[in-house]
Amino acid sequence: MDVHRELEFRGIGVSPGIASGPVLLLKADDHPLPEYAIPAEEVPREMIRLEAALIETRRQLHEIQQRVGEAMGGESAGIFEAHLHVVDDPSFVDEVYRDVREKRKNIEKALFEVSERYAQTLLQMDDDYLRERATDIRDVTRRILKNLMGGGFDLLAGLETPRVLAARDIAPSEMAAFDRRKILGVVTELGSPTSHTAIMARAMDLPAIVGLRDLCGRLADGDRVILDGVRGVLVLNPSPSREEDYGRIARSRSIIQKRLATLKEEEAVTLDGHAVVLSANIEMPADVEAVWARGARGVGLFRSEYLYLARAGEPSEERQYQAYAEVARRILPESVIIRTLDLGGDKLPASVKIPEESNPFLGWRAIRLCLARPEIFKTQLRALLRASAHNPNLRIMYPMVSSAGEVDQAGVLLEECKAELAAAGVAFNPDVDVGVMVEIPSAALTADLIAPKVKFFSIGTNDLVQYTLAVDRVNERVAHLYEPTHPAVLKLIRLTVEAGRRHGIWTGVCGEMAGNPILTPLLLGLGVDELSASPGAIPLVKDVIRHIRFSEALELAEAARGMPTGAEVLERCRALVRRAAPEILELAE
Repeated sequence: MDVHRELEFRGIGVSPGIASGPVLLLKADDHPLPEYAIPAEEVPREMIRLEAALIETRRQLHEIQQRVGEAMGGESAGIFEAHLHVVDDPSFVDEVYRDVREKRKNIEKALFEVSERYAQTLLQMDDDYLRERATDIRDVTRRILKNLMGGGFDLLAGLETPRVLAARDIAPSEMAAFDRRKILGVVTELGSPTSHTAIMARAMDLPAIVGLRDLCGRLADGDRVILDGVRGVLVLNPSPSREEDYGRIARSRSIIQKRLATLKEEEAVTLDGHAVVLSANIEMPADVEAVWARGARGVGLFRSEYLYLARAGEPSEERQYQAYAEVARRILPESVIIRTLDLGGDKLPASVKIPEESNPFLGWRAIRLCLARPEIFKTQLRALLRASAHNPNLRIMYPMVSSAGEVDQAGVLLEECKAELAAAGVAFNPDVDVGVMVEIPSAALTADLIAPKVKFFSIGTNDLVQYTLAVDRVNERVAHLYEPTHPAVLKLIRLTVEAGRRHGIWTGVCGEMAGNPILTPLLLGLGVDELSASPGAIPLVKDVIRHIRFSEALELAEAARGMPTGAEVLERCRALVRRAAPEILELAE
């Protein structure tokens, strides 16, 4: 076998750009975790050791957060809020102490086992973003363990020339500690577009690919590679002709990116004057900075789940209010749509006692759980109402609605919360808009019954596609069947939009389809009024909108109505974008 033969690997491109150079293979920590029994009299000493390690970890994280904030902005620094929550979480620390006392284990072993219990809970989630939070738990735990064991953190010490970093995974605190000048790009076996490793790579302007399974066993230190962070392609031992091709692509993309950056202040309006609301999806308050930086109009989806996962206990009304109010104030005068709790019973803190389910994806979760546990739901609703006093355009959105009856039940609880706040003299917007996510086929099919009860629809295409096609998109065996342009999915989108129009309400899309510029003309042609995407996708989507005519989008949607396969629809979409904004295909494919 020719060890120098050119090989190509495909993963998920999460940070755009092209890098070319030698590899540095980062090995996992090889220090064995100490495990031994301790006598009762040693328990206090173990607890003192942990407290000292927590104090040092907290100091290190604050230092990293400050350095990242100064160098990369609040969005990236905000990542470490979740890490600090772990260190400061009394429930987490108490659970470690309890294991030490009751099981008489050394503190390192007890800390690791408690951390893994938390991480495994997160890994079972069906949401990529929430699943990736397991990495945060493990990152903090690794740092605490190193402080307990006296380990170091400089993984690039002694590196003289810049390298492409390759690893099974790279923790965000490790990324933050790296010297940017020593890194050309990043590739990992694990991760997703919502992982903090991906977020840090984008903030550091490093080309990055994740999800390159079993890669590290094929690489060695010093191997030459080309990394394409747009297409998710890694080329090992590139030929001279491949090097030349990627050099040309890199120059072309650089020119395009510079032009897209000038669109920040421009409106999302088609050539024939059709305006589209282009907003952003965010995860935490610190992400608001990216909304403005990318030229979005407000927040189309603020996921509130991080508040329930950053700490072990259920978040208080005050803590939730502070987070919602911060976003509401910072996004003025634009709107912010805050989605109520979208977790299953198996993902909530241990303090919320709910039986396990064999199939939580189709079970007691989101609005179903909230209606069954009104004490949890009303705490969030009161916090949201209080935050609405800071921004008249704060809107509330219920997830996983399957029937009009659920909207009625939620409305009763919302009115109760309004009455409670009014009686207490607490300010709120009594006319706050309420909408629903359309992500279950039954909601789309009964949209005419739901529409009179709400002010807007927001189509969550990720779940709508999965539920409609019975496809788990993270299951490798069936992921190829996940097809957003499938005729059934397009029909459900069309039904939702048309029902909304009949009842005088607007319809948005907040799933991944909204951030795919190739599908932008199709969604406009289907009648969607608002697109809400990740901040990084905003310039690409806006550019396509500004290069097409609304009449072309209508023709595309009408043609799609008669196409029997999603592949045909996708190719027609691609052809329109290729004709109107060909440079976007350079960045989107």
